[in-house]
Amino acid sequence: MKGHKPVLPEETIEFLAAKNGGYFLDCTFGGGGHTELILKAADTKVLALDQDPEAGERAKEFERAYGDRFQFQRKNFSDIDQIEEGPFDGILFDFGVSSYQLDQTERGFSFRGDAPLDMRMNPESDRPSAEEWLAKASR
Repeated sequence: MKGHKPVLPEETIEFLAAKNGGYFLDCTFGGGGHTELILKAADTKVLALDQDPEAGERAKEFERAYGDRFQFQRKNFSDIDQIEEGPFDGILFDFGVSSYQLDQTERGFSFRGDAPLDMRMNPESDRPSAEEWLAKASR
């Protein structure tokens, strides 16, 4: 997975007011683009969340590069109430599908290739795929 390039990098850092000693929560880590912005802006720490298994693989690169300044938990942002760390100086959500998810035909987000209609952010989830959901809903 390649890193995600945020569309509004300067605005993101300005809005979060990232400064030395800050502690931030990135609730939608993905490719790590926003987390990397925060970590490079100042001597900050980031706790990142994502349910996508591929995001967990990308997080390993961040753990090597940033050491104890970076932590990752594989969970959905809807589980934010279960996070014991904090308090945080800023919290970031970037909702939507990432380009790497669209580029992977087998993920079922794109119409560009012939693949099952999955569309789950976590393909290992017990939740029904879009194909299964549509089959049930159309009865």
